[in-house]
Amino acid sequence: MIRILCATDLLLKSEAALDRAALLADDVEASVSILHVVDPNNSDLGLERALHSAMVKMKARSRRPLWQGAVLPNVIVRAGNPARLIVENLEQQKIDLVVMGPHRQRGIRDTLEGTIAARVMSARKCPVLIVREAPRAAYRNVVLAVDLSRVSAGAVRAAERLAITPSTEVVVVHASEAPYEGMLRYGGSSMEAVIAHGDAWTRVARLAVRDFLKLQSSDSDRYEVVIAERDATHLILRTVQRVQPDLLVMGTRGYGRARRALLGSVANQVMHQAKCDVLVVPEGSARSNTQLSSPPRPARRTSPRRSAANS
Repeated sequence: MIRILCATDLLLKSEAALDRAALLADDVEASVSILHVVDPNNSDLGLERALHSAMVKMKARSRRPLWQGAVLPNVIVRAGNPARLIVENLEQQKIDLVVMGPHRQRGIRDTLEGTIAARVMSARKCPVLIVREAPRAAYRNVVLAVDLSRVSAGAVRAAERLAITPSTEVVVVHASEAPYEGMLRYGGSSMEAVIAHGDAWTRVARLAVRDFLKLQSSDSDRYEVVIAERDATHLILRTVQRVQPDLLVMGTRGYGRARRALLGSVANQVMHQAKCDVLVVPEGSARSNTQLSSPPRPARRTSPRRSAANS
C-alpha cells in the first residue's frame, strides 16, 4: 500500500495540502498520516501546553467534516526540528510521498539552511508534493519536464503511480539545443541551412523523448511532447504559463545545500516560481526500471459524497 505523509504548520496556507493529501489517499488507495512539529524553544510548561494545543487542533482537523477523505488519517505531533522530524518519519513509516504547503519565507535562515522542503528533498527518501491550489478533483492537466536521465525516468514513474489517472491530460516538455548551431551561424551558413539543421535536430530529440517514454511509461502514446531550444528553466515556466496545469512534475538530483545555494538547480528555481502544485522527485527516490512497470491505474472511483460535493 502507498503511504502518504502530510506535514502541516496548521496555518491557512497549509489547508490545501491537507485536502490534497486526503484526495490523493482516496485516488490511489493509500494510507495517510498528518504531522505537525512544535517549536521546542519554550519552557517545559510552555512546551507541554503547545503540544496539547497542537494535538487538539490536529485531531479536530483529522475528523469529519474538516477531513474530506474516506479513510481518516493517523495524527502525529512532535517537538523539534521540522525537517529532521519529517525525514525521521519518512524512514520509520517507509513513506512514498510527502505533501506540504507552500514555503513561508524565513530570510537569511533559508539562505543558510535551505527551505524545509529542499532539506527533505535532499534526503532523497521519496517524492515531495508542494500544494498551492485548493483541490477540487484529481489532477486533470499535468506538465511533466524530462531530460532523458535516470532522474527524469523516476519522475515519470512517480507521476504515473501517484498523480496521473487515465483521464489526465499530460504535456511532456524537453529542452534540447541543436549542436553546432553557433558554428553554422558564424561560419557563414545561410539562415535556411541553420533553420533546417535546427528542425532536423528537433525531430531527433522528439524521437528520443518518445523512445524514453516507451521505456518508462505504461501508456506513453497518451502524452503530448513539446521540444524547444531554450534554457530548461525558462522553457518549463513558459510551458506552465501557456498550459496552465494544476500540477508540474520534475526530477532533481538533490545536490547538497552549499551547491544549491550558490548555483541553484532547475527544480529549485521552478519550484519557487511556478504558480501551480509541483511534484519534485529526487534522484533515487522512485523506481525507473522498466521491469518494475505496472499496468495503468484504473479510473478513480468517485464516492457519492465527493460527487455531490463537486457537482
